[in-house]
Amino acid sequence: MKKAIDLSPYPQIQDKVKIAGIEDRQEYIIWNKLSKEETATAIAELSLLCRASISMSMPARKKAKQALNFYKTTVGSKIHPFAAAQAREELGLSSSRMQELLQQQFVQLCIESE
Repeated sequence: MKKAIDLSPYPQIQDKVKIAGIEDRQEYIIWNKLSKEETATAIAELSLLCRASISMSMPARKKAKQALNFYKTTVGSKIHPFAAAQAREELGLSSSRMQELLQQQFVQLCIESE
């Protein structure tokens, strides 16, 4: 049997779990569809993506644009919405502000790689 995660350090997730009424089924929630190795790789790649997006190298910026699109659609879909909400809260971002920043970054990368 799976062990439930202590949600007390994550107030946003804890509130959403209570609102949804799934406290008793918490051990069955799939928070992340990535393995530990895939998660570590994704974090390392995101770090490189951040560096590449501010690089003076146009090929690096073009690659960063492609990677941003990949992470936005692929990796983002493998994270539970409650976990994503907690991350946004910790960053002080609303969902709409996060989308705005991603779109702004994508547009800038498109302009600079042309």
